[in-house]
Amino acid sequence: MERGAGLIGTSAGFLVFMLMMLAAVQILFNLYATSMVTAAAHDAAREVASIDAVGTAGNRCAAVASAEAAFTRSLGEYAAAGHATLQWTCNNPDVVRVRVLAEHPTILPARFAGLSSLTSLDRTIEIRTEARR
Repeated sequence: MERGAGLIGTSAGFLVFMLMMLAAVQILFNLYATSMVTAAAHDAAREVASIDAVGTAGNRCAAVASAEAAFTRSLGEYAAAGHATLQWTCNNPDVVRVRVLAEHPTILPARFAGLSSLTSLDRTIEIRTEARR
């Protein structure tokens, strides 16, 4: 008489389990991508800040293209696909500032993708420069 009644509950439980697994994978991917993008941006900012500019910011601004190329190389397809970009502020001779903007791809269904606050990254990295004496 109650044949097949467990099928509905099992199917619903399986669906919830799979959504939880997808959410866990998405969170792990976002944490990994955030870490990699932040590290690559920090390396690029440090490269620009280490330019011996003799008190001017002009030489540092010229080094931005090289640092962005290194940033793109270190992230590979992720940066080449436009998921991560850098916005530089190098008009201050004492500080190099770079803003990192990234949009992480999602594997979650469209209805649940917007619920995660981890899908976008917006950070500002500030590196102080040192002058030789």
